[in-house]
Amino acid sequence: MEQFRTLLPSEVHFGAGKTSVLADKVAGKSVLLMSDKGVVGAGIAAKVAELLKANAASYNEFLEVPPEPREDEVTAVAGSLSGMEVDIIVAVGGGSVMDMAKMVAVMLNGGAAIEDMFDGKLPTVRKSLLATIPTTAGTGAEATPNAIIFRPAHNLKVGIVCDLFIPDLVILDPELLLKLPAPITASTGLDALCHALECYISNKANPLSDMLAVEATSLIFKSLKKCYAEGSDIKARADMLLASFYAGICIASAGTNIVHALSYPLGGRYRIAHGVSNAILLAPGFACNKDCCEEKLAAIYHLTGDKGEGLSVAEKADKFVEYLAQLSKDLGIPATLPELGVPPEDLDSIVDAAFEVKRLLNNNPKPLTKDDIRKVYLSIF
Repeated sequence: MEQFRTLLPSEVHFGAGKTSVLADKVAGKSVLLMSDKGVVGAGIAAKVAELLKANAASYNEFLEVPPEPREDEVTAVAGSLSGMEVDIIVAVGGGSVMDMAKMVAVMLNGGAAIEDMFDGKLPTVRKSLLATIPTTAGTGAEATPNAIIFRPAHNLKVGIVCDLFIPDLVILDPELLLKLPAPITASTGLDALCHALECYISNKANPLSDMLAVEATSLIFKSLKKCYAEGSDIKARADMLLASFYAGICIASAGTNIVHALSYPLGGRYRIAHGVSNAILLAPGFACNKDCCEEKLAAIYHLTGDKGEGLSVAEKADKFVEYLAQLSKDLGIPATLPELGVPPEDLDSIVDAAFEVKRLLNNNPKPLTKDDIRKVYLSIF
């Protein structure tokens, strides 16, 4: 009998205009709104702030969450907000905002120290409720117990996994994504696809993660190009939000592996956006793993729109990987690492760094040597 464990948010609201449910959820509470400059510039933060101010007992805000936050930035933000009474933190934004809010929620007012969390000493108490409202469809952070933080001293992004990072309230409102720029739509959407497919082939895959991973992949293949071409397609935006959420649950249940492990050094050293570094590694990573998961890839080949009549299992798997490469190309993702500022002479050091991301590599369906990792990187140099 297969065994697995997963965590789910306590309450989820999905649908256009569902941000309005915040009114009842914050009534009589002390609220802290967290967001970033991009969400502020899009006018989304102001709309949420107006709703919070009209219903909460007290209101505070921090609207300058940095992109892909560093360890010292997390400590500084938590310190600047300490002393504040907060009943509920409302995080409105992409993965960086939600990850920062998760960290602040357990660090506020004498809570956990970030150094302890990196050492595996996780907090057991979170005094504030946590509500997450994603404004991109990709990270799935609203459904995961993960927070990804850049550690400058190690030149690496590191994931902290803590049960308390699972939000109490999740609002999936596609109206908030209608003005999302096409490049961000593409990179975050492919990030969600990485989550779904890596979890699908993970050695921790289970009936729940497989079911959600297949549905997420189906929604992404059907709707991501539509969102990229026409951002105001609210049905496609809704599909992508659901796909991202489903894939986030997969992370909590099964875990990512080769693509994310090799992506972390790229994001950490060269500050490449997380979705972009994953997207460029998606097809190469699956080409590397194909020999050990041909049957699973062949089983979902029909999701590409081709029934694959007359094709063998191996041929379907090959064509599935080709489809991933073409999808990234169609969505404007760079094809090579030098296009992203990664010099060939850094190859040895990034191979070494990726090889140390054991938390993720341990989920890979087959063991990877440094030579395996080197070949993946070389394929995009």
